Amino acid sequence: MTCRLLSALLLALGLTACNDSTEPDPLNRVFLTFYPLQSSFPDDALPEQVLEFERLLIANGVEEVDITLNQRLDGEAPMDDAGKPAYQYAVFRVSFSNSNTFDIYDEQQNFLYTQTIFAEDANQHYCIAIDENEPQLIESSLEMRFPNDNAETHDFISHCRELYRNQLSSSQEAY
Repeated sequence: MTCRLLSALLLALGLTACNDSTEPDPLNRVFLTFYPLQSSFPDDALPEQVLEFERLLIANGVEEVDITLNQRLDGEAPMDDAGKPAYQYAVFRVSFSNSNTFDIYDEQQNFLYTQTIFAEDANQHYCIAIDENEPQLIESSLEMRFPNDNAETHDFISHCRELYRNQLSSSQEAY
């Protein structure tokens, strides 16, 4: 499926997964990078084992988008069988007017959580966990753009995993 066809399919949703549109967008916009928490990995996962995480995002109750992460517990770059950076479908642009609500489901389509973004959340790249955990949206310093390839997508995900770990350790130090 081409980026242009995928973008057309996602247009009503306001989610964009490919960056080849030249039309100006008067709507509010955020970028989301999904990442796995350490608790997302099974207890028996080996640090160097590449695990695939699939999630389903349903925006405004109607539009569906699949999320796919291939990640390692140790955070190192996952490689596919050919030794190339593993496939990731984890970074999305969400365009909306006043708000956009989306629900996240796991690979068995069990509901995990709902997240709503508002106009005041616009113009920011957020990290968002693939599993239910607080906080759901973490502001990041990532640019408002799509990664260039799977390796850079992993860098975005790694940034989010590290940002979450830092936020978690800061909140634990506060106690």
